[in-house]
Amino acid sequence: MEIIEYSYDIDNISYSLDKYFDENTVFFDIECTGLSPRKSFIYLIGYAVRLGNKITITQLLANNEAEEIDVLTKFEEVLDCYTTLLGFNSTRFDEAFIVERCRKYKLNTKIKAKKHIDMYLTTTKAKCLLDLPNYKQKTIEEFLGLHRDDKYNGGELIPVYQHYSLMGDKESKDLILLHNYEDIKGMIYISDIMAYADLLNSDIRYVSQESDGNKLRFEMETSINLPNSINKIREYGMYIIKGNRIYVTLNLFNGSLFTFLPDHRNYYYLINEDIIVPKSIGESIDKNCRRPAQKRDCKVAAEGTFLSLPKGIDVGSTRTFRETYESKESFISVEDIREEILLKITRYMLKH
Repeated sequence: MEIIEYSYDIDNISYSLDKYFDENTVFFDIECTGLSPRKSFIYLIGYAVRLGNKITITQLLANNEAEEIDVLTKFEEVLDCYTTLLGFNSTRFDEAFIVERCRKYKLNTKIKAKKHIDMYLTTTKAKCLLDLPNYKQKTIEEFLGLHRDDKYNGGELIPVYQHYSLMGDKESKDLILLHNYEDIKGMIYISDIMAYADLLNSDIRYVSQESDGNKLRFEMETSINLPNSINKIREYGMYIIKGNRIYVTLNLFNGSLFTFLPDHRNYYYLINEDIIVPKSIGESIDKNCRRPAQKRDCKVAAEGTFLSLPKGIDVGSTRTFRETYESKESFISVEDIREEILLKITRYMLKH
């Protein structure tokens, strides 16, 4: 088994790197000769640790299948020093593969006893924000602006490793090590992607608002500084996230709308007059001129300026308005706008 080590410094520690990659955490990634841990073996485990601004990447390379146990044993020694694991699609693949290979050698592994953060699973929680074509590591790297030298994937490198295992040539070895090194360095770089998932449940604070005849614009502030901006357009408005600021624009409607009363069973509908009256009054009216009110009948018109709401949002006890009973689009009066409603709208927009 060979041990290869590289170190480099990071100039700026980002929000995600500081939160997720502390000195008790180890990034890791495996390379293997196939997808089945029963039919294939691990020929390389790469891992990274952090000390302040210094990152050290270590690679444990098996020159042949017989050295796999040496790689696993050494990695188990590394795990003793850390409480948390970080990887990409690592809970479902890397961890499971290591467990199965350790079982083959009757080697007790501590990997399942560690806290394990899977960046892939964390990132997919933010699909509503990101809208990426897929959530593979290289796709996320490109989204965040990282372009790697390695052009291979793990499957393409299997015959390269097999050739290296037989011939021991330096070119094949360099390709294997470069791929694993850039996978690990790439994972460290794209840890920033986890900020998007964190944003969905972060503290959001109201900053300011302004409006003209057709639009309401307001600004929110978060404790998380996103690496890349996000711009989303909806039928009722839009939002832009830049750094730690969220800029929301919502449509305003000027005119007449209806609010629908929730207690329609307490009213009669007067057929000839197209109005509703309380049952206590309607009892004295000719039965041919009235009928029990339906939900669509119990409407009260209001004139003014209204704020368009996202479909499905719950604004609690605040009165909502619609153009007709069947309308899916709902509004609230601008007179009812409060900071907590704008905060609720912002959170809803981010998650839908």
